[in-house]
Amino acid sequence: MGILGQKDPSKWEKRICMQCNKEFEVRKIYVNRGGGKFCSISCATTYRNIHNNPTKCPKVRKKISENHANVSGKNNPMYGRKGVYAPSYIDGRSKFTGEVYRRKALANLPHKCKLCGEENLLKLDVHHIDGNNKNNKLNNLVFLCKKCHINVAH
Repeated sequence: MGILGQKDPSKWEKRICMQCNKEFEVRKIYVNRGGGKFCSISCATTYRNIHNNPTKCPKVRKKISENHANVSGKNNPMYGRKGVYAPSYIDGRSKFTGEVYRRKALANLPHKCKLCGEENLLKLDVHHIDGNNKNNKLNNLVFLCKKCHINVAH
């Protein structure tokens, strides 16, 4: 920037974007280094995907198809496996994520706050009744909403 925040015209150059044909200004130093071809990163990425994409090359496509088996749909060895036969099945609780105590509570306790009745799972925390986070027995776990959990914990 020059005096009073104005661009120094001797350091800037007008260019046309190779992708979208929009006119833009770029510093001459970038043009001298081989840059200044695109008005944005998005245009540069789109251009590269169209013109320099190796998967468009017939040799590369042939190599990919020869080296990779088709495992989509019914060709997938896990296709149709449900319940105890599903690869992620663990003790009937495979659909629950998080710490062990949270998964245990989600699988076995009613999904609502013990104090106020909130039922939104995103707002529920698992509370250890005795305050011992190592004691993850089911009789020591209870769901509390975040508001009630803060009040009980302090």
